[in-house]
Amino acid sequence: MDFNSLMREAQKIQEEMQRKDAELKNKEYTSTKSKSIVEVTMNGDYELISVKINDDFAKNFTSDDREILEDALMLAINEVTNKVTEDKEGLVGDLAGSLNIPGLGL
Repeated sequence: MDFNSLMREAQKIQEEMQRKDAELKNKEYTSTKSKSIVEVTMNGDYELISVKINDDFAKNFTSDDREILEDALMLAINEVTNKVTEDKEGLVGDLAGSLNIPGLGL
């Protein structure tokens, strides 16, 4: 593969990565935790879109309920963030694997 072909291939992959990144930014990821007490939705740009608390759970809050809710929120937000990260890392790995550069072992 000559240098110009390599550069064209790299440009093509860069454009594909940008397109896929834009798709992921518009994708929504949702996680529900602790017997559906809380549901968190985030987009592929790590922006928290919504947090929903189960009405039956929230109507008679005690201090213990509040602690359970805070823990559930933290778990749900971390999980949905991990989903976005895994998706992005998988995309980058797939695109990098499509490079056929002799000697690099990709």
